[in-house]
Amino acid sequence: MPRRLRDWLFGRQGRAHWQEIAQWGEAQGWQFKTTPARDGFVMEQAGADGSVRIEWGPSQRRYLGKWELRLRAETGLDPQAYALLMPRVMMEGLEREVFVQFTGGVQTRLDEETPEEMRWLAMSPRLGSAQMGGLKSWFAAVGNNVDWLTGWLHSGLGDRLLHWGRLADEANAAGSAAGQLPTFALLVYRGHLVMRRALSDPEVSTIRESLTLFDEALREVRMRRDGLQDAAP
Repeated sequence: MPRRLRDWLFGRQGRAHWQEIAQWGEAQGWQFKTTPARDGFVMEQAGADGSVRIEWGPSQRRYLGKWELRLRAETGLDPQAYALLMPRVMMEGLEREVFVQFTGGVQTRLDEETPEEMRWLAMSPRLGSAQMGGLKSWFAAVGNNVDWLTGWLHSGLGDRLLHWGRLADEANAAGSAAGQLPTFALLVYRGHLVMRRALSDPEVSTIRESLTLFDEALREVRMRRDGLQDAAP
């Protein structure tokens, strides 16, 4: 990174603690830049089968708090296909919120102001215990193609998720304050895969951990895109 650009990004106008992230990203072939409002950053890396974009900044989802990490990539899937995976406790909380909104006579607000993934909770049943398999203790999922979604979760992605769940259980057993799953949502919609993760202070280790899961999820989505397009929702 040229000295003048580095000084501009991480000097008085920038965030000095982002320098480590930028240096790590550059070493991996990412292009780092701050947002126009200087309240976040973006990293992009073009690949042979499409680019991945990493963003950190103000949250676009109230259920994630004030700040979030976002990872996004095109999948080649039918834009009408959708799926959502998140920690089970988190989904149950959002389901209660959707139920209160819907039964409280505010269906219009639910349609117009509620994020798409929360509307899916009202439209589609959650996968059952048998379909979730070993993931059922920690995670929950909904989607408009149950067979495809089940296959996606019983893959390398499922192995990564099981690792997250077991780490959380081990931390809980040891009495660690870190014994919780990350607050995140993994979404397939409008032909994209998106991961949203609550993150107040971005660090290389957290971005790397999130990217590892995202890359596996993306690889499995692209391997299964023909099956989803050929199957009826």
